[in-house]
Amino acid sequence: MLAEEQEVERLFGLGPESFVAARNEAARRLRQAGDARAAARVAALRRPSLSAWAVNQLARAHGPEVEGLLGAGRRLRAAHQAAVAGSGAAALRAATRAEREAVAGLVAAAVEVLESTGHAITDATRDRVAATLHAAAADPAAAELVRRGRLTHDLDPAGFGAADGLEAAPGAEGVEAGGRRAARATAKGRDAAAARRGDGKAAVDAEAMAASRARRLAAVAARDEARRRARLAADQAVLATRHAERLGRVADQAEREATRARTTATAAIDAAAAARERASRAAKELTEAEGRLTDDG
Repeated sequence: MLAEEQEVERLFGLGPESFVAARNEAARRLRQAGDARAAARVAALRRPSLSAWAVNQLARAHGPEVEGLLGAGRRLRAAHQAAVAGSGAAALRAATRAEREAVAGLVAAAVEVLESTGHAITDATRDRVAATLHAAAADPAAAELVRRGRLTHDLDPAGFGAADGLEAAPGAEGVEAGGRRAARATAKGRDAAAARRGDGKAAVDAEAMAASRARRLAAVAARDEARRRARLAADQAVLATRHAERLGRVADQAEREATRARTTATAAIDAAAAARERASRAAKELTEAEGRLTDDG
């Protein structure tokens, strides 16, 4: 088991382009060592997507920041539950802001990891990294996956809980999936009520209740999808602001260097003018000396 653990840890520290060949080689070594089950488990590992790989590297190189995000996620979950109960709106806003800033900082770190290893960076990659980090903040199981640094695919945030005790729909499925579930729930509730009671009024009441629950499920799905999009948009805004600030610092530095260069150039021009003046006086003195020699001769 120790050999398998060491092989797996090494694999997830490699770049995604090296994963498959290294995985096959690790499985071969385990088979040669006589551990066929471990070899089969290693051989079944999937190569991480680029965004999942970037998050894995955050767990390795930015452990304290990752733990900071997970702590912010715990506080946000607690604040959300308090807000659902009718109290702590200010605490919820503060916790939401802290979680969003923690995600933004880690997304920026992931971009640096990708840049330093020569990988292309797109808005889609940034969004997938942010979504995985939000999922880790929202769900303890996802948090443990991110903490271990062995993701093979991206995670989708499902929200921090549903109002009125309703079960939250998975954020990745979105509004359309919620609508499909709502339709199925309506039909199932209607048929079951009619078959069970055979009572027209009871069937109508059951159908109305099923339809009401279906509408609420669809509303939860729509809310979670809107929350996911709002978080990603907020992350992008924070990152864009930080990028603009970096560019501003670069521009300020360039302006300072340009000012120094202009000052140096001005001093050089003044020095050249003074040198020309000295050369002119020296030439004049030479001419006068030659003239005196001629007169004396």
